[in-house]
Amino acid sequence: MSQGYACASGSLTLGFSNSVNLGRRTFLQRLGLTLAALGVGETVASGWARRYYSALAQPTHRKLALLIGINQYPGSAVDPSLAQDTSLFGALTDVEMQRELLLYRFGFQPADVMVLTNQQATKSGIQAAFESHLQQARPGDVVVIHFSGYGSTVRLAGQAGQAFRSLVPADGNLPTEEQPELSDILEPQLQQWIQGLKTRQITTVLDAGYRDLGQLNWGTLRLRSRPTVPTGNLPTELGEKLPPDLGTDPWPGLLLRGSSPDRLVLEKDWSGFSAGVFSYALTQILWETVPSTSTQVILYRTSEALRRWTGPDQKPELLGSHKGDRQSPAYGLTLSREVADGVVTPGNAEGKVSLWLGGLPAAVLEHLQTSSRLVVIDGQSADGQSTSATVLKIKSRTGLKAQAEVVGTGPAPVAGSRLYEQVRVFPRNIDLIVALDSNLERIERVDATSAFSGIPFVSFTVSGDQPADCLFGRLPQVPSTTLTASLPAEQMTSLIASDSSEESSGVERSYGLFSPNRTLIPGTLIARDEAVKTAVNRLTPHLQSLLAMKLVRLVDNSQSSSLAVRAVLETTRPQERLLLQRETVRSQPGLPKSQLPSLVRAEIEDFKVPPDSRLRYRISNYSDVPLYFTLLSFDSRGQFRGLVPNLPRTWSVDMETAEADLDEVRVAPGKTQSLPENTMDWGVPAAAIWVETFLIVSLNPLQSTWKALRGDGQESSDRQPGLRQLGQPLQVSRLLLEDLHNSTVALSPELKTSEQYVLKTSTWATFSFRYAIAPTAD
Repeated sequence: MSQGYACASGSLTLGFSNSVNLGRRTFLQRLGLTLAALGVGETVASGWARRYYSALAQPTHRKLALLIGINQYPGSAVDPSLAQDTSLFGALTDVEMQRELLLYRFGFQPADVMVLTNQQATKSGIQAAFESHLQQARPGDVVVIHFSGYGSTVRLAGQAGQAFRSLVPADGNLPTEEQPELSDILEPQLQQWIQGLKTRQITTVLDAGYRDLGQLNWGTLRLRSRPTVPTGNLPTELGEKLPPDLGTDPWPGLLLRGSSPDRLVLEKDWSGFSAGVFSYALTQILWETVPSTSTQVILYRTSEALRRWTGPDQKPELLGSHKGDRQSPAYGLTLSREVADGVVTPGNAEGKVSLWLGGLPAAVLEHLQTSSRLVVIDGQSADGQSTSATVLKIKSRTGLKAQAEVVGTGPAPVAGSRLYEQVRVFPRNIDLIVALDSNLERIERVDATSAFSGIPFVSFTVSGDQPADCLFGRLPQVPSTTLTASLPAEQMTSLIASDSSEESSGVERSYGLFSPNRTLIPGTLIARDEAVKTAVNRLTPHLQSLLAMKLVRLVDNSQSSSLAVRAVLETTRPQERLLLQRETVRSQPGLPKSQLPSLVRAEIEDFKVPPDSRLRYRISNYSDVPLYFTLLSFDSRGQFRGLVPNLPRTWSVDMETAEADLDEVRVAPGKTQSLPENTMDWGVPAAAIWVETFLIVSLNPLQSTWKALRGDGQESSDRQPGLRQLGQPLQVSRLLLEDLHNSTVALSPELKTSEQYVLKTSTWATFSFRYAIAPTAD
């Protein structure tokens, strides 16, 4: 996820919407008071204020957007032979997410954002919107174009091998004998429309796919590509003959595709809403991105989110007519509004405040409970006067929208006020949701239902009925060559459970676990026939590991923590290299500027760690209090490792621990701690495809977590602190949540409850380091 530098960078414009109209002296005084209230020093505040005023005083260009989202497609536009509903469910959410982002993060004016949905988004309607709305753009103006809906590959009749990518409008009916013309918007046509604009500051976002698979669903997800490849005549407006240069020019401005054309584009169900996985990841990351971040880095972080949600099938693509544009900020704009987790929206009911929570991480939002709290810092009251921080408590939530009430007697914040996460409230009974593959026979589903009913931490559903964390099923008897199987046949053998001595052909009769997009989870198949109940029993440890990782991901809060911490992952061998850097964005005090970001290679490309690498982590504590830490690691095979602390044998969670005993798990103020210590380092897990490591830093000792790690690691004869493979990931993750809950209650006793986990974001920081491992050379 994205990283930043200081709280000040995310808290500058609240309460100063008319800043340019203020006198320079008055403006600087007001802004200085705001920054001081956030704990930013006078010198830092003064520098920020002057730079910010200078930016506001510069002449501005207009910002225009055209947002297109289509859910409602007739069968005649997709595939008349399909008996199922051909509608999408997330395209309108995509448009709504993009609109809220442009208005409240990029400073677009509502009148300059045109939205076309469903039947408004006909081919002629879209073309008319270009002519009436986007043609207003002048040189230097900024234009954003977004399309969410079906994409397609189309062929031209009588021209063998001539195929184009296209976007399917609401009236994009398939060619027939009576109407042989293609009704789609060919991508070269879209290029021509864009090239006709008078500005070059254009970003196009296409959340649509082109890979035809003959089906609409992909595991528990939906495809955004037409399942067939229609053949038809050129659209009338292009004439009878194809222009020889059509589609050969570079894309004008920047193009962000949901995936490369040969891969899938998917949409997913979350709790209370559906959305394109690309649009959701992109907009959520842009809410939390600091102004200096390039489009290339943003797209890399978007790709990381997609890998967590859908596996490797969807890989976003960044194209543009000028390579330098990739290093420019998102949408070619310096972010005019600060980092935030959400925004107050218009339409507040009596006693309630309407919220948009598009900046919260998807995993957090999925389980966020009522009583969670957000804060508005130095918002504006209805009369335009500056106010102090206002705390809001969520009373209800549907998808990305929530209703909240003001805690205490403060005034309700006005629409446009930025929201900052303060307290996360989660249920204590979070389960792993397992979907039963719809391709299973009825008796198999009955047996699986019975087997999963006996696992207390698992809930199950039929594939497609509700969001799921993984899918239980089997490989098809005949490996598919069109991606209808979980994996291509040539990749299957390498992912079979490594402890199997049977022939690989037996995997077709085995059951395994798959990610929501049907990608096989490594190590979950064995090469022999087995009963459903036997398979579920065999997979139970892996299910525990999946749930443990799900729980730990819920405490990833580098974007909302106020602890001043920076952490890095580096290789020590075969050469020293910084791989990843993580830091808190809203820390108080602000972090010193890092000298290393330009060296973080893994942030801008698909870097893979060589399997013979040796790794080391470093934690830098910039706060004025000691911080305590633990480290937990998961890999693609479901194996769990933890940093086992070297605490005294007589140490007990119930006794008061001597300060000296905690030196192994503590970072002193102003100091940097290496993990492992001194000249030691750790190897890369053998045979793993990826590793995700979580570094958790807390104001208070993580006593229960340490004790569980120490007890789980007793079998090892090595008593030095180290990263060891452990067998109780679920127990450790639950105790981690309990430790963070207890830390919150110690600081704020009024939040005490035994029914939920209550986590105050100022008491801890969690950093996620995920990296891929290069295959071993033959």
